[in-house]
Amino acid sequence: MIREAKIEDIPAILKMVHESIRSCVQDHNRNESEIQIWLEKFNQSNLMLLMLYNDSWVYIEQNHIAGFLLVNDAGKILLNYIAPEMQQQGIGTALLVNICEKLKDKNVQQMTLRSTHTALPFYQKQGFELAQKDEADQVNLIKYLA
Repeated sequence: MIREAKIEDIPAILKMVHESIRSCVQDHNRNESEIQIWLEKFNQSNLMLLMLYNDSWVYIEQNHIAGFLLVNDAGKILLNYIAPEMQQQGIGTALLVNICEKLKDKNVQQMTLRSTHTALPFYQKQGFELAQKDEADQVNLIKYLA
């Protein structure tokens, strides 16, 4: 089930995101200081602010948050995480399909995001195309909404 994220979901979202980040070895090579720097920035108050000013959705599976997607009004995906044990089960695809429909309803013409190397194959499978690579070796992607 997909529903809008709520403020009371924040602790579960944070836990799931932290687990997901730690599982993406290809993106950080288990560099603990790099992981800690990012996780310290991604805290309850920062997530609350992001949720207040953007659209956010959760995927609920067996009464637990299995996925989270946050997108701004311009169609930029700011956060998209799936619990490690729930990956490869269609949850990310379901969240993207949901947000595509919501953005089309708002007459948004495209979605953009900065992808990690781990997530790149997923986004390419979903129809995102390479826009450019940036200085941090992150990949900027775009998908036009019909």
